[in-house]
Amino acid sequence: MKWITHIALAFFVVKITEIALMIDLFDDYLAYAVVSLFAVLPDFDFLLGIKHRGITHTIWFSAVALFLALIDWKLALAGWIALMSHLIGDMMTHSGVKLFYPYRETVFYLTPPNWRIRTGSGAEFMILGVLLIGSILVGSVSAQTDVEKVFSLSRDHIVEARLSTFENGAVHHYSNIEIVWTDGKSKLGFIDREGSLKVVKKDEILDLKILDKRKVDKTAIKDLVKVKDLRRSIWRHRIITRYEDDGVWSKDFVGTGLDLYHYLDGDDLKERGLDDYMIGVEYYEVR
Repeated sequence: MKWITHIALAFFVVKITEIALMIDLFDDYLAYAVVSLFAVLPDFDFLLGIKHRGITHTIWFSAVALFLALIDWKLALAGWIALMSHLIGDMMTHSGVKLFYPYRETVFYLTPPNWRIRTGSGAEFMILGVLLIGSILVGSVSAQTDVEKVFSLSRDHIVEARLSTFENGAVHHYSNIEIVWTDGKSKLGFIDREGSLKVVKKDEILDLKILDKRKVDKTAIKDLVKVKDLRRSIWRHRIITRYEDDGVWSKDFVGTGLDLYHYLDGDDLKERGLDDYMIGVEYYEVR
């Protein structure tokens, strides 16, 4: 295969992996360079003066990508996938690949004889076109898929994401936010810089990309707290789902401790000397 086809195949396979594993492997520009380099790295054998499609076209050589883990495990994964995609591409050609060379001389193919392609042929350029179009389609599907995945994951995960929205006639971009709450279908929320829960509607989302996820225990915890203590930093990382006042539990509140403080007009209570007032809360931790 030509180098451009190998690179296109690598990007396509990495994009598919992102969707399957719900991670972002292209979270910085270095990842694009790594995928491009490792997609063609096996063909550097001619620079080393060694046999073409020899040791550099084996599963042993793919371990080279693991050294990238010293920088970042995502880079290592992206590099390994790109390198393996090169072997997959060459297994679609008439020459095939000796995956276990030099211990085994067996040539492996991915396609039957009539489907194997020649390097630089019209069939290869047709595959290149399909890969380019496929990568564009996968990219667009990925954005919508990530939105749905957030709602699914929100039951027991905190999701780190990159988000763009259109609200009140303006476009807003949020980088590396943590989605800590959703209603399960149409709204999601993250804690802003002030410590309040920022709620975004699904139809306001222009783009959402999942960067990472971590499992958390969202089992509700019940406690008593003074209104004035809701302003403490610890309560800015707890999502309150209900509160109790005079023995009655609310059904329509969700937010951080700071949100509840403002909801109860804590500043007014402080001026009246009533911010020592105790209320019951039901919450879960998001740190």
